[in-house]
Amino acid sequence: MELIDYTNKWLVGEINEDWAIVAAGIVFLVLSIVAWKFGDSESAKAMIIPLIVAAVLLIGMGAGLAVNNKNRITQYEQQYKESPQKFLESEKARVDDFMKIYPQTIIVASVMMVIGVCVFAFCAAPWLRASALVLILVALTALAIDFFSKERGIIYQQELNSIQIDTN
Repeated sequence: MELIDYTNKWLVGEINEDWAIVAAGIVFLVLSIVAWKFGDSESAKAMIIPLIVAAVLLIGMGAGLAVNNKNRITQYEQQYKESPQKFLESEKARVDDFMKIYPQTIIVASVMMVIGVCVFAFCAAPWLRASALVLILVALTALAIDFFSKERGIIYQQELNSIQIDTN
């Protein structure tokens, strides 16, 4: 396979993850509708707004990333045609940079979960407890997406490091 094929394979995986984020947002939206339609307790009603907020954020972020990554395909193909060697070097640098983000994601998601658990455990107000639950769900969603993204990033990085482009 050529370098651009590895890049496109990686981008397709990113786009699939972006749509998974959108799907998570849709699930949150459906849950908010269920809570609105069928929830008669104060706690069920308190879940509606936090779920809608999380849904809007996830759907917006996922769709934005999907469009951005889709546009990258043609951009990267053009860059590759202009200079495969420069493209390889820029991809290596870009991948090295984004691989550094994964430990930060784990820390941020863990802090979100700890905050969520503490708020849920120590606050009695239903809207605070509902917000805490949604915060935990968003953190778990981020961890799940990054779990797969990191694995694919490592594979892509290894592929980039194994490629030698003939400059003759």
